[in-house]
This record gives sequence, structure tokens and C-alpha cells, in this order.
Amino acid sequence: MSRYRDESDSKVWLVGHSLGGYLSLLAALKKPQWVKGVVMLDSPVIAGWRSGLLRFTQWTGLDERLSPAAATKKRRAQWASRADAWRHFHAKPAFARWDERMLSDYIDFAIPATPSGGGARSLAFDRHIEYLIYRTLPHTLGARLVHGAPVPVGFLADTQSREVRQVGLGMTQRIAGGIEWIEGSHLFPMERPIETARAIARLIHALSHDTRREAHVA
Repeated sequence: MSRYRDESDSKVWLVGHSLGGYLSLLAALKKPQWVKGVVMLDSPVIAGWRSGLLRFTQWTGLDERLSPAAATKKRRAQWASRADAWRHFHAKPAFARWDERMLSDYIDFAIPATPSGGGARSLAFDRHIEYLIYRTLPHTLGARLVHGAPVPVGFLADTQSREVRQVGLGMTQRIAGGIEWIEGSHLFPMERPIETARAIARLIHALSHDTRREAHVA
């Protein structure tokens, strides 16, 4: 956002999936004057005793077993070709449900060709950084939102959300001005990209015209 602000002083809507939703909300808490609102995609706010439990598991290391963190250490990082990468991911149940255009983009941008040439591909991101991200989920958001969010918040969840089942929607419902559901798994933005984009647009439109919030803020 700081780089964007160097080019424009207009406020922006922040949209984030999973950890991206938490980061968007954290950014809005830190710089509300820069943000019009936030749309969180399957990022239920962790609050109450669950935030304390998360903090404890992070302190003891138990969170590594309960999250995808451990799997990131073993994540494959190299493929012989684009076709090899496609076959690898398309054979995985979670990726097989993706819209093929999304999987194609993922391979092109997250697994680019290596500088050495020859068609080989490698991950564009550091697996250790991904591991650390999973180990540092924010456990203080609930406490920081006890008096509400400083900007409008929308929430988009999937019908099969394990995250919602684990975390609950108590705090999320308190801060969200609009909640929508989409059929799919936690990776629904990649499974149903067009439907997801339309739902995001609806939420932003509704939150932008929420006169009740404007009256409350005034």
C-alpha cells in the first residue's frame, strides 16, 4: 500500500484470501485512513478462547501439526517442464477442482521457468517463508476488534470451510457488514473464479452504499 500511495492518494478496497484476508484487516487497522474497506475470503477472525489456544499452540510448536506448516517443508520445488508441473498438480485432488485457467496461471506465475533454460520450472517462492507464515497466524485480531472495525468489512466463505468450523463466525459476524457463501472448498477463489469475483463486487457495492454504517460513523 505504501508503494501505491506514492502514486495515488485515493483510498482502496483490500481483498484477501485466507492469510491475505487477515493481512488486509491488519493493514486497515494500522492505516484506516488509506482504506475504503476490506473483503475477507474464508478468513474468519480468531477471537476469545480460540485466540488463546492458537497462541499456546504457537508457543509449544503444536500448531505445526495442526496447520499446513509441516507439509510446506516437503513441498516439491522443481519440475522438468511445464507439462510435468501441470500433471503433478492436476493429479492432486485439491488442485484438480481448480478452474483450469487458474491452474494454468498458477503454473505460469508461481512456477516460472528457471534461468538456466531447458524448460525446467521451480517455485517462485521460498518454502521456508511459507512455513513461517503458517506459524505466525495473528492471534490478537479478536482483541483489537472488540470495539469493531474502523472500516467496512465483508466476508466471503465456502460451504465446506474447515476454517469456519474450527474458528467459528462469532467475531466475524460482529464486524462484517455483509456475509456471502459460495459452494466449494477453502480454495474456492481458484475453483470458481468468476463467481467469486462477482460476489466480491456485490459485497463492495453493498458496503459502499451502507447508509446505516454512515449514519453510525457520523
